[in-house]
Amino acid sequence: IPNPKHENRIQNIAEKMIASSTVMIGEFSIDVNTLILSCTLLICTILFISFSGSKKESSKQKKLYPYMLGLATGNPKYRVTQSDALKVALRAPGCKNIQNVLERIYSNTRISHRYMAIPDFTPDQRDPDDDLFYPENGTFSVPVQNRLEKFKEVSVPLVTEVCKKAIAQAGVSLQDIHKLVVVSSTGFLGPSLDCELIVSLGLPRSTDRSLIGFMGCAAAMNGYRIAMDFVKANPGKLALMVCVEISSVHSTFKDSMNDAVIHAIFADGAAACVITAQPIENIPKGTLCIVEDHGWLMEGTQDGIVLSINDDGISCTLSKYLPQYIAKNMGSFVDGLLKKKNLTRSDVDFWAIHPGGRRIIEEAQNGLGVTESQAADSWYVLDNYGNMLSPTVMFVLERIFKRHKEQLARGEEGYKCGLAFSFSPGVGAEGIMLMQIK
Repeated sequence: IPNPKHENRIQNIAEKMIASSTVMIGEFSIDVNTLILSCTLLICTILFISFSGSKKESSKQKKLYPYMLGLATGNPKYRVTQSDALKVALRAPGCKNIQNVLERIYSNTRISHRYMAIPDFTPDQRDPDDDLFYPENGTFSVPVQNRLEKFKEVSVPLVTEVCKKAIAQAGVSLQDIHKLVVVSSTGFLGPSLDCELIVSLGLPRSTDRSLIGFMGCAAAMNGYRIAMDFVKANPGKLALMVCVEISSVHSTFKDSMNDAVIHAIFADGAAACVITAQPIENIPKGTLCIVEDHGWLMEGTQDGIVLSINDDGISCTLSKYLPQYIAKNMGSFVDGLLKKKNLTRSDVDFWAIHPGGRRIIEEAQNGLGVTESQAADSWYVLDNYGNMLSPTVMFVLERIFKRHKEQLARGEEGYKCGLAFSFSPGVGAEGIMLMQIK
């Protein structure tokens, strides 16, 4: 209960304090209100100067540009001619009703050779230590779990070797790699390839890991995006991005035109790159930096590329309208990417088109006005390797980078600006822009 005596005493003390303050301040002809206002202005001024200084300091933080220190590719040991692959398809009981069109399909692919991880397509080359994977009765009937186990068996040594090549080319220590991005649409494991690679490569067990699955042929672009985000957000730390696909373990040779097409073009391969991000003054002259990325989900194209996991393996269904979808949408996709840097198609001096198949390259060319010579690297990779899904566009980039370095070594300017892109289920178009910035 409040005590009236205490209240009166407090009031008296307050009045004396105010009076005292008034007298003391009065000597300087300043009242309390003026003092409070002056103090408030002083504090605001100090805060403003402090904030402006920190903002100015923040604006001085240097922009980081990501680029590849090393890029390597690799394939399994079995090199299959398209004529040998056709013989396998013709012998498959499941292809009995479409045998009359198989030769036309295989001959129209513009593929001469492909690489496979299993010896079934080249029995004359079979290593004595390798058993045939598929039943001898030619049915290609193998449970999906067995296929995934085979994927792990053949992919780990392949991808380990490719990663070692990329790291050696980059000239960095394993301890410098803090991010691992693993990409695949043909192998799903738990523990997955990221865990296997940390052991096989000897990466730090604290390495941050990301997996990208079922993004199909465009998955490398998503891998680049994740790796770039990491190195830009963590200056001084490197990212290792790797793509590996083993399509050969998912062969079924069913009695359908779709199966005939995918078995005529898909192949096995891997690619890896080491990515860093540096301020402009630390980047070697002539380096092609990844300055932009871009994605676009095409409207009304859901049937274009469909991936599925079935009892007898992972399968891909390609719509007969897929080339039309690409031709119709490529112009706006590429123009949208170029617009981010206020560029036009005439500013592009190299094109890394995903070699998804003959019609894919042709329709990308038609939609963009790209000539046969401008798409020569994509045609070369298709002819000699087939469609390896996610790593395929990196095979194209490897050829372009090699030529670029040769041009720089001769004292030439090399390539100034280029685009790399590929396609995912959806249908989605995913791409990156590479450019010299100094």
